[in-house]
Amino acid sequence: MTKEIARLSPASCLQLLDALQALGWKFEHPVSAEITGWSNLGEEIGLISPEEALVFLTLTAGHGVQLWAAPEKDLFLSCGKALKIYFDGFTPEESASLQAALRACGLKLDVSGDNA
Repeated sequence: MTKEIARLSPASCLQLLDALQALGWKFEHPVSAEITGWSNLGEEIGLISPEEALVFLTLTAGHGVQLWAAPEKDLFLSCGKALKIYFDGFTPEESASLQAALRACGLKLDVSGDNA
């Protein structure tokens, strides 16, 4: 199950992305260097560069993109009508730590519960 950890206004997309990147999150998978976006239908879309991923994300051309901190640690960022961060496999401590780090970067998070 994927859990939504933050919801912000769409205008915060670049601010959130900057904060995540400052915390070490990258578009590129740490081993394969693949960059993955997701369509509104849930289909995986290979993106060719971080610049293309940024355009895909900010223009809401699809549902969102994955960001990576380590080979087994990723999150999903969506900048559609409501800016959302989702993660899969974070412990409650990891979730709290990431939320605290984002708040320390000046972001105000509206955190909700589990989503299917």
